[in-house]
Amino acid sequence: MLKTAIFGGTFNPPHNGHIAMLSGIADLPEIEKILVMPANIPPHKAGDIAAAHHRVNMCKMAFNGIKKAEICLLELELEGKNYTLNTLKRLKERSVQNPVLVIGADSLINFDKWYEYEQILNMAELYVYPRQGMGKSLVLTAKAFIEGKGGAVTLLNQSPPGISSTLVRDRILNKKPISDFVPSAVAEYIKENGLYNGTNLFK
Repeated sequence: MLKTAIFGGTFNPPHNGHIAMLSGIADLPEIEKILVMPANIPPHKAGDIAAAHHRVNMCKMAFNGIKKAEICLLELELEGKNYTLNTLKRLKERSVQNPVLVIGADSLINFDKWYEYEQILNMAELYVYPRQGMGKSLVLTAKAFIEGKGGAVTLLNQSPPGISSTLVRDRILNKKPISDFVPSAVAEYIKENGLYNGTNLFK
């Protein structure tokens, strides 16, 4: 049974860790396509989050070489506060079959705090990436809890590089190179648009 992976995030900015994770998902034979879904962040809550069009442009640059991956603007099109359950309902309306939510182990542990999480489990499987420093026993306990609620959980073996968007932004603020952390096209785009240095984030 072929599945559609949902890979959401702020992608602020997208980095080599995201690329490694997406490449690993793309290699799974049961995955037919991957929907890369940038989150919609209201401007008054954005802080140092770049405007949506910048994040979409950077995602296109970062992920264009990954098979099965395509950028999905669904969450950017939804106004107001959005929940994962609403996203899944919209995807179902668009005839997306057998969705799989790709999340980190930290999200799995707190999954019971998600809005209407049991309904989410009725609509999608969970594929879970490990997080550095997170004990395996804690993750297995969370997996057992979710499965006890009828959810399907797959723990992925691939451990992504220890890169975060926060790390990239901090390096930019401190005028340190980011070439080891993001694709060259993304690094150039950030420089050309003055992103993450305290100016031009919403232009």
